[in-house]
Amino acid sequence: MRVFIMSSGIALCILVITLVTSISLGAKEQVNDLLQKFGPKSIVILAGGKRQPGQPFEKSTTLTLKDVETIRSQINGIESISPAFNSTMNAKYKDQNIDTTVSGSNASWPDTWDWNVIEGRFFTHNEDFHVRRVAVLGQTVVKDLFLGENPIGKTIRIENTPFVVIGVLSPEGTSPHGNDRDNRIIIPLNTMLKRMVNETYLSSIRIKFEKQSYIASSVPEISNILRRNHKIFNGLPDDFTIVTPDQIIKFLNNINLTMNIFLVAAILISLIIGSVVVSNIMQASISEREKEIALRRAFGATRFQITIQVFLEIFVISLVGAFFGTIFGTICSVVLHKFTGIPTSISLLLFLIAFCFATLIALVSGIRPALKASSFDPAIILQR
Repeated sequence: MRVFIMSSGIALCILVITLVTSISLGAKEQVNDLLQKFGPKSIVILAGGKRQPGQPFEKSTTLTLKDVETIRSQINGIESISPAFNSTMNAKYKDQNIDTTVSGSNASWPDTWDWNVIEGRFFTHNEDFHVRRVAVLGQTVVKDLFLGENPIGKTIRIENTPFVVIGVLSPEGTSPHGNDRDNRIIIPLNTMLKRMVNETYLSSIRIKFEKQSYIASSVPEISNILRRNHKIFNGLPDDFTIVTPDQIIKFLNNINLTMNIFLVAAILISLIIGSVVVSNIMQASISEREKEIALRRAFGATRFQITIQVFLEIFVISLVGAFFGTIFGTICSVVLHKFTGIPTSISLLLFLIAFCFATLIALVSGIRPALKASSFDPAIILQR
């Protein structure tokens, strides 16, 4: 019973550590993947000052198509540029409807965002110029609206305006803020501005450079161009926000640091709890086995051999608990990801951490019981 209780206690601690570690590894993999998706050669200009990517859309009229044309004509090394107007709208197909992000942009959007069309096609510059009502859907929109039906060529209604579906985007997953990137529809920018919202301003401008090295020199120039266009005098804050890969890396590093702190805290708490449980139960066991230990000493066992015996017993118990804790923790990680969507990652690192943790528990919790067992005087115990 004592062995079962000790193993169960260690298994529970290892389960927690395995779960936290898998979530931490999953989060790191996801944020690194998102950095690649953002693009090491790209920047994003957001309307409004002091904004962060992933924040809710705010109505700001500071970016215009004039800004896009000025940047395109005066900045060297631009591979592609895509302005966008984003808004949350209702999309409907037959009896199904969904609230989604509708983005109006130009025909360069797939190249600028490195986001492929896997079915159908993207709209052309000609369709954008002639204000055509065509749409390219994200994976979530396809799943929720069409329920397995092929969307290409079908007509959906966005805020009661009919659009023909001409393409489907590749899946992208979630953003660092937990937003579903696949819950979106892309339509031509002129269609969005003239038919849907009757506006002239933009939500954002994304720029992809030919080389990553161009970003450092181009960002100050772009900032000066926008300040001149917006007539912002010296000393006044920007009414736009430029997001660069370096800022994304800094943001992602902060996320990784938070996850690492949480992981270390979980390991320390589990170590303390596991060591206290094992040490106390083992001490009680040693007290009841003093006759057995005294007989071993009487037949020639040294204090060192008794100490090694106690450490080996605790180590085996810890390994058994670590094994089952890792197995159940892995199962919980898979179930958690499947039913909640929280990113998790299963690797050999989990089993290595479990083995190291079991060894550490054995060393920490075995000191007191081992010293107690090796200090027994066989003559006094056997005399009793």
